[in-house]
Amino acid sequence: MTKFILILLIFVSTHIAFAQEGYPKPTDKTGLLFYIQHNRGKNTFIYALNRLENNKLDEDNPIKVYRQIFDKNGEIKPLSVIQKNFAYGIESIPVNKNRYEASIVSLPSQKFYLNIPSKGNPYVETTVNGVQLKVNRIFIQQRDGTSGLNTKVDYILFYGTSKNGAVVQKLLID
Repeated sequence: MTKFILILLIFVSTHIAFAQEGYPKPTDKTGLLFYIQHNRGKNTFIYALNRLENNKLDEDNPIKVYRQIFDKNGEIKPLSVIQKNFAYGIESIPVNKNRYEASIVSLPSQKFYLNIPSKGNPYVETTVNGVQLKVNRIFIQQRDGTSGLNTKVDYILFYGTSKNGAVVQKLLID
């Protein structure tokens, strides 16, 4: 029985790990924190450190969000008003000088934390299913038969690293 469970876990993990095989990666990695993709196209929503002209962090809006449209030769554009206000926009508040709490507008209960260490690269972390991880990318499985402002989600995959190494966590959405 133990062997069966182990094989089942390996199969499920492998299936989850390759859920978005063939998807492009963002080409502009400047300040990249993480990115989001979904099953309805290859366009990518990029979350990056928001620096001012003097290269200092924009403390009022430390994370900027834009999209890379791979359907149009990888063109980079700002979010549309609807995307910003109802789906992929992000809101943040300072916790202290080097840490911000943030949430994506369509999932405000999932808290993200932007950490800006004195040495090393800034990163975003979150906790999913009790596992704390540095977020690299997110994949959203949208429910068939839903679209526009009525889009429903079956689950969200969080890819990142935890203190134990690479991790994928699946968040089921009701």
